[in-house]
Amino acid sequence: MHKRLLPLVLALVLVVTPFLLANPATPAAAAEIPWGDKTTPFGMVVSLGNRVRADEMPTMIRLMREAGVQWNREEIWWDQVQFEPDGPFRWDGDSSKFYNYDRAIQLQAEAGINVLGLLDYNPAWFKGRNPHPEEWLSDWGDYVYATVARYGRERGQIKYWEVWNEPNLVPSGYESGLYNVDDFVRVLQTASAAIRAADPEAKIVLGGVADIWSEIPEFAYDTPDYLQRLYNLGAWPMFDILGLHPYRPDAPEVPVLRRDRTQTYREQAAEIDALLAQFGSKPIWYTEVGWSTESDGIVDEAEQAAWLQRFYLLAMTHPGVEKIFWYDFRNDTGDNVNYTRPINDPTENQFHFGMLRRTYPLNFDDQRIRKPSYSAYYHLTHNLGGLSWQANYALPYDAGLGWQHWSNGDRSVDILWWVHEAQSPPYLEINCDCKHVQVRAYDGTLLRVVNTDTGTVKIQPDQRGMPIWVEYGGYSGEGRSFAETPHTILGGFLSYWEQNGGLARFGLPLTDELTEPGPGRMPTIVQYFERNRFELHPNNQPEFRVQLSLLGVRSLERGGVDWRSLPPAQNPPAECSYFVETGHSLCYPFKEYWEQNGGIALYGFPVSEAYWEYDEAQGKGFLVQYFERNRFEHHPELAGSAYEIQLGLLGRQLYQGWAQYP
Repeated sequence: MHKRLLPLVLALVLVVTPFLLANPATPAAAAEIPWGDKTTPFGMVVSLGNRVRADEMPTMIRLMREAGVQWNREEIWWDQVQFEPDGPFRWDGDSSKFYNYDRAIQLQAEAGINVLGLLDYNPAWFKGRNPHPEEWLSDWGDYVYATVARYGRERGQIKYWEVWNEPNLVPSGYESGLYNVDDFVRVLQTASAAIRAADPEAKIVLGGVADIWSEIPEFAYDTPDYLQRLYNLGAWPMFDILGLHPYRPDAPEVPVLRRDRTQTYREQAAEIDALLAQFGSKPIWYTEVGWSTESDGIVDEAEQAAWLQRFYLLAMTHPGVEKIFWYDFRNDTGDNVNYTRPINDPTENQFHFGMLRRTYPLNFDDQRIRKPSYSAYYHLTHNLGGLSWQANYALPYDAGLGWQHWSNGDRSVDILWWVHEAQSPPYLEINCDCKHVQVRAYDGTLLRVVNTDTGTVKIQPDQRGMPIWVEYGGYSGEGRSFAETPHTILGGFLSYWEQNGGLARFGLPLTDELTEPGPGRMPTIVQYFERNRFELHPNNQPEFRVQLSLLGVRSLERGGVDWRSLPPAQNPPAECSYFVETGHSLCYPFKEYWEQNGGIALYGFPVSEAYWEYDEAQGKGFLVQYFERNRFEHHPELAGSAYEIQLGLLGRQLYQGWAQYP
C-alpha cells in the first residue's frame, strides 16, 4: 500500500498563526482562533469495549493516561447490544467479558478521557443478508436514540457521536447494505434526528470518509466525490463535524500518485479545504490515521514513530483540523481468535498499526509492549502541553526541511526534521536568546546539551527523517539552585543528592527533570548531573525509588567495549575484594573509597580491573576503574585530600556527540 520516501523539493514558508495546546493533565483555555478548539488534539482508537476484555480495561486505561490520550473513539456495535427487533439492549457485555460498554465508558469518564461514540453497522438479525436500509431504518433510529440518551443525556459521558464508519468504501458501505450514497444519507438523516432528540447538547461527526489512492473499486467513492454527493443530496446540515480518514500510502510530505495527480498531505488537506469553502465550513476530525509495521511493509517501527510525529505536527498546525485519532492503540489479532492466545502474524497488515504490541495478559510493566511510536506520541502529548504554535519556519514539502517553533513566552521548542534522501541536512541557526539548549530525540531521549555565549546555536537535523526537539527556557524556580547553572534539584532527587554526597559525588545538575524512554520504553523521570544520571522508579520500595543509571557500563559501550570481554582478575592479592558476579577485583587505591562511600548500592559491581586511561576532555591520563554506575579516577597529585579519588564526568560526556543515550 505504501511506498518508500521520495526526495522532496519546496521553498521555505513562514506562517505565523498561534494556537494553544493543553497539557493532558492540566487543560488550558481555548485560544481565540476562527476555526475551533485545538486544545485537545490527541485522539486514539482504542475501542475499549470491543477490543479489550473487561478484566484488562483498568490496565489499558493506565496506559492511555500514561500516553497522554485525550480522546478515544469508542465503537458501540449495534449487533452487540441488541439482538432482535424491539428487543432489550445489553450494555454490560457478554459471558466472554467483551462489549461491556457501561464499564468501558465509565472508566474513561473517571480517568478524564473524552469519548467519541461511534454508532455503526446493521443489526444482528440481518447479519449475512445485508438488506436494504429501508428494512432496518426504524430500528436503527431506536438504537441510536437509546445509546445517545443513555451515555449522553442521562450520564453526560459522551457528547460527540460519529455516525457510521467509512461509508464510502465497499466493506462498510456497499457490503453493509448501503448500496448507494442515497442510502447512507437516509441512515445519517435518521441518526441525526435521533441524536438531537435524545440529547440536544450532542454534536454529530460524519462517519470517517476514507481516502482511496488506488483505482476506485466498483461501488466505492473517493473522499471528494463522496462529499460532493452528500452535499448535492442535502446532507451537509445533518452533521456538525467532518470526520475523515486521511490514510496515505507514504509519508505525509511525499507527493504520491492519486490516479491522475500527485498529492502531499498539504495538497490532500487543501482539496478538503476547497470543498469546505464551497459547501460551508465545519471543523475537521481525523477519526482514523496510521501506518502499519508488518514485516514486509514500507515502515519499520522507528519509521512509524517518525511518521506519526511528523503527521501530527503538520495536521495540528493545519487550520481546520481539531483532533487526530491514531489507528490504533494496540496491535490487532485475528477475528474470533482466543483472546488469551493472540495471533501475531508479522506479515499481516491489519495486525501492526498499534503503538502497543499485543500480549496476554496485558501487563502495564511489561517491557515488551511499547513500540517506538508509543514514545513518539508520549513526547508529543507531554512536551507540547501548554505551548503555543508560533510559526512554521520551513515546511517540508519542497526542500525537505520541516521546522516548527512553539513557545509560551518562557519555555520554547523548535522541532526539526529532514526528509530529503538525496542531500545531507543543513546546519540551522536558532536564535534562542539563551545560554544553552537541550537537543532531544523524537522519543524524548536527551542527545546533547549545546552551550552558547551568543544566544544562537547551530543544529543539524537527523538524516533519517527523525524529528529532533531543540528545547530552551522554562527552568524551574523551585528546589535547590546553583549560581553555575539555571537548573534546580527537586523532591526525591534533591533528598538523594544531599544524602549521598551532593556536589562532590554527583556534580552540578545539567538539566531539570526530564522524561525519557526507560527500559522497554516505559516513560522514566530522569535528571542529568555532571557525574551521573538519576532515575525515578516510583513502584519500587522507598529506599530504591531513586537509582543511578548504569553510566559505567554505557560509557564503555560508547567506546565500543563490552565489559564482559575485558580480562578478569588474575590471582588478586588477599587485601583485595573479589566479585564473582563480574569476575573482577577491587584493590588499592579504589577499594577504601568504594567501601566508605556507598559501595554496591551507589556504584554497583566493578566491571573492569584498574588500568591506565587517557582522558581527552581533561587532557591527561590516570588510573581508572569502571563500575556499573560510574568510573573511579585516581589523582595522586591530590593525595591526602578529599579529591584524590574522583568520579568520572560521565554525565557530561554524554553530551559530546549525537549518539543516542541510553
